[in-house]
Parts: sequence; C-alpha cells; structure tokens
Amino acid sequence: MLPLTAGDVIFIPPGPEYPHQILNTSEKPLKYLSISTREQPEVCEYPDSGKFLATASAGGERVFDVVQRRSNDLDYWDGEP
Repeated sequence: MLPLTAGDVIFIPPGPEYPHQILNTSEKPLKYLSISTREQPEVCEYPDSGKFLATASAGGERVFDVVQRRSNDLDYWDGEP
C-alpha cells in the first residue's frame, strides 16, 4: 500500500509489482484524476479475483472485449480440425 495525501502526483507502471487500486481510508470524499495511454490492445489482470480483461479497438470502435477467469483456459487446439 502506498499512502497518498492531498496534492500527491503518482505514476504507477504496469505490472503486478505495484498497486493499481486506490482506497479512501478517510471520512472525507476522495477526488482523483486518472490518465491512461489507452494503447491497444490492452490486457488487465485482476489478481484478487483471478480474472483478466482483454480489449481491442479499431477505428475508434471496440471490436473485441472479454472478461474471464484463468480457470476457463482452453487448449490452443480446442475445437480446431
């Protein structure tokens, strides 16, 4: 956990070594600005729930979007002739 205070500016690189979650532990409202590169395709892992998200866009339109658990993995050749 990285404690934050009013006025902090942080950069969190990709990967599981750093937290990608903000928890407000105070009684006051929390406001934050998040900026992303929005590079495509994107794959996000949610280690607490064992899920991942994969998305891809083309021409400003989302053409692929899936959220699933690793336990749903299929063999590469599943269903192929």
